[in-house]
Amino acid sequence: MIRGEKVRLVPPSGVDFAKVTGAWVNDPLTRHLIVGPAYQMSLAAREDFLRERLEPSFKGIYLVIETLDTPEPVAIGGIELRQVSPEHRSADIGILVGDRAYWGRGYGTDAMRALCRFAFDEMDLNRIELHVLEVNTRAVRSYERVGFVVEGRQRQDAYLGGHYYDSLVMGLLRADFVAAEQARQ
Repeated sequence: MIRGEKVRLVPPSGVDFAKVTGAWVNDPLTRHLIVGPAYQMSLAAREDFLRERLEPSFKGIYLVIETLDTPEPVAIGGIELRQVSPEHRSADIGILVGDRAYWGRGYGTDAMRALCRFAFDEMDLNRIELHVLEVNTRAVRSYERVGFVVEGRQRQDAYLGGHYYDSLVMGLLRADFVAAEQARQ
C-alpha cells in the first residue's frame, strides 16, 4: 500500500474492480477527458485490461485509488506506472478518478503525488511522463501542482465528439518533484 494525505493506493481486487470501473470508463464525459478508449468498454474488455496489468510481464504497477477521509475506504479510480525502464530510470504514468463525486477535491493530485514519491524514492526513477488532452484543464493544473511541466504538444491527436484536440506531453524530473514538494511546505 502507498499512502498519501487523502488517498491510499492498493492492488486491485480482481474482477470486482473491473465491474466497478464500468460506470467510470463508460461515462461519456470521463472518456472525453482521458487519452484512451473513445468507445465504451465491455466487462470482458475491462477484465482483460486488469488481467494484463496483473501479469508478471507487465512492466509497471497498477493500483486502485481509495479514499482515506471517509468512514470506509471508497474506490474512486485507478493509477498506474507503465513502460517502466530501469535502464533509463523512467516511466509513463496514467490516472483516472472515475467517480465524479470526488472530482475537483484534490484526490487525484494526492494520488499522483503519492505514486510519484514512490517512483522516485523507492524505484529510483528520474523521469515520469504523461499525456493529457488540452481540454482537460483541471487535470493539467493538478499535474502542474505535482511539478509536471508541458514539454510538447501532439497536434490534433484525438478526435472526440466531432472535434480534434491536441494532447499535451508533460514530464516530471526527480528535481522538479523535490522542488514542488519543498514549495508546498
